[in-house]
Order: sequence, then structure tokens, then C-alpha cells
Amino acid sequence: MLTGAVLILIFPSICQTLQISLPDTSYQCDMVMGKVEPPTTVYVNGKPCAVSARGYFVIGVPRSNKKDILVWSKTSRQKASKIVRVLAYRWQIQRIDGLPNAYVNPSRENIKRIRNDNQKVRSIRLAMANLVPLFLNNGFTAPVKGPITGVFGSHRILNGKPRSPHQGVDFAAPMNTPVYCPADGIFRLAARNRYLMGNTLMIDHGLGVQSIFMHLNHILVKEGDVVKQGAVIGRVGKSGRATGPQLHWGLSVGTILVDPARLLN
Repeated sequence: MLTGAVLILIFPSICQTLQISLPDTSYQCDMVMGKVEPPTTVYVNGKPCAVSARGYFVIGVPRSNKKDILVWSKTSRQKASKIVRVLAYRWQIQRIDGLPNAYVNPSRENIKRIRNDNQKVRSIRLAMANLVPLFLNNGFTAPVKGPITGVFGSHRILNGKPRSPHQGVDFAAPMNTPVYCPADGIFRLAARNRYLMGNTLMIDHGLGVQSIFMHLNHILVKEGDVVKQGAVIGRVGKSGRATGPQLHWGLSVGTILVDPARLLN
């Protein structure tokens, strides 16, 4: 018995239980934060998940997700698991009329442009270039001072025709209204004249979390710039497929799109 007591004092980590800090429930298109004691490997539904040096990791819940999320964590000595129950979200319907037909039914040439634009965005989202969760410094704030005119995930009917769900949040604001960086990050894309997106910015907030801004009139940063929350990064415009001056803000975890408005509360 004495030997056992001595071993507990010398090797306390052997007797500690591996734990995963996660919420018990989430909604479709939530961004879920988790925490483990490093060094620990984390798997989400069987796939490896990036973990920061301090043990933070992020899960994006897909819009179509109908199953609970299984999270595994392991060290060289222990394993642990946790199930996050996923709740269905009630999506709105948004009708937008008056768009030029070329943006609703693009030509074959413009479809190719759209695919190339989307592939560039996807490749940046897949890169996972920064494993430091910069967004934890101060959280997220709204990038524009203006009303929300388009909510995330809504079923979109453009000129009477059903199209893909909305992939971000739209803010209405006058032309050239300042656009502020919503959270600390590194700029990975500063692109102009994208067919649907118009003038576009992408910010890497760390651990696969990235913001995208569309329809800008002016871009005031360049790729590689490290920017703090609150810095002016652009000006509101109506470039690309936009009915008027607005800012589209999208947020993703890897390639999974999540609702940025939920992070503002």
C-alpha cells in the first residue's frame, strides 16, 4: 500500500482523468469552442482537429448536420470522449428581386469565373496556416455600424428562383462606410472584381477560423497584414452581386460555414 501511495505522489498525471471541456449542446452552424490539457490529440467525428499549444480547438457545426458530434481526445496514456448534442435551427426565407439576370443565371464563361473564385477561397480555408487562436484576445465585434438586412442560412429566392442558402450576414450602410476588423487576425486574401463577391477580403483568426468580406468599394489592407480588432480594413460598397451598398460578412471553421451573428452576443 505504501508503494502505491508513493507512486501517486511521484506520478500524479497517471491518476488524473483526461477531460474535454465542451458545451453539452449546440445548434446547426454554431462555432463551438473546446479545451483540453495539452499535449493532447483531438478527433471530431473520427477526423483530426487542430489544437493550439494551450489546448484550444474549434468545431464548426454544418448547416445540414442532423447527428450529434462525437469528440475523442487522447494522450499516450489516456483516452476520453464527449458527445455534443446538435439541435436543429429554424431558417428564414429571404426573397430578393431586381437583380440583373446575369447574376442570377450567369453565362458559361461567368460560371467558370465563379468556380475559380470559390476554389481560391476554399484553398485558403483549407490551408490552416495559423494555429494561434487570435480571436480569443478580444472576441468578435460587428464590422459595420448598420442594420442587418440578410441573416445567415436563410433560404434565398433570387428574382423568384430558389438558390443556395445565404452564407453570411449582410449589413446595410451608406457607400464608403468604414469596415472594421471584427477580431485580431492575419489577412490572407485581398482580391478585386470577383464576379459575385466583388472586392473581397479574407482574415485568418487562427485555428481555422476565418472571416470573409464581400462587396467592398475600397480595400485598405494587403495580404500578410497583421491587424487588430477595430482597425479600418475597407469601405462599404456594392461591387459584385449586390442590390445596393452593403457588407457581407461570412465566417468559417475550415470549410464549414458558421453564423457570425451568434458570436456578437
